[in-house]
Amino acid sequence: RVGVVTDAELIRRSGVPERIMRGIIKAMDADRRSDFPKKQSLFGNRRHWPSVKAYFERMHEHKIKPSVQPRERHYG
Repeated sequence: RVGVVTDAELIRRSGVPERIMRGIIKAMDADRRSDFPKKQSLFGNRRHWPSVKAYFERMHEHKIKPSVQPRERHYG
């Protein structure tokens, strides 16, 4: 079984409020440079869920890594 999802299912799985996530999906679909997984006509205009999940994990990892640094503790 191929793991494909509609945008409604993608939004539900993401846990992001629908009105926010719909805007995000629309923006990523409109950006030709985005590597966000496209809908596949072969799968009834659904997206491949493992690819969507991997995309968000890469995005999260990229955004979080630089800010996750040990903090210096100052004792006074």
